Amino acid sequence: MKHLIKSVKRPKMSLLGRFRRNRQGVAMAEFALFLPVLVLLAAGSFEVARYALMTQKLDRIAATLSDLIARSGTENISETEISNIIDSAIFMAQPFDIAGENMIILTSVQGRAGEAPEILSQRVAGSVDGASSRIGDTVGGDATLPSVFPDAGSGETLSDGETLIVAEVYYNFRPYLLGDIGFFGDMMISSRAFFRPRFTDMITFPSGS
Repeated sequence: MKHLIKSVKRPKMSLLGRFRRNRQGVAMAEFALFLPVLVLLAAGSFEVARYALMTQKLDRIAATLSDLIARSGTENISETEISNIIDSAIFMAQPFDIAGENMIILTSVQGRAGEAPEILSQRVAGSVDGASSRIGDTVGGDATLPSVFPDAGSGETLSDGETLIVAEVYYNFRPYLLGDIGFFGDMMISSRAFFRPRFTDMITFPSGS
């Protein structure tokens, strides 16, 4: 009986020993374990690069829009002109499609002696949740400029009669690859630019059609 038990145990122990010593398929098993990490790194790299490119696009759009308005030779830009300037943002963003996911705010600001600058006109195109002008949103009201513009007292950050064209661009960034699995969610990215008029003392434009 003992001999029978030993003879049964030996093949099993021998099989387990061969299994422990067998190294076939180790590389494949290691690759399978690391594959999710590799996929995540590749997708993350793609999204980070796309985010960086989109940020550069927004910088270019904001600078171009404000510069185009500042180059106007007339004090009162027509509805057709301002609409064409805003529509050009869609083409400047290519190959990215920002239609329906962007918000553009164009503001004309003029300094007042001893007071905060005044918003002369403002045009808003598009909508992004949580986005609003950091300059102000009331035509005829006070404009708030960033700290790079020195405060001369009483909130005066522009000289009396000095005009500034401000372009603010917002975009709702949606990840292509990682958004659905929760690693990266939608996020709002923005850019703004400031230009002074080249050929006139003041520039205004319609608030809407």
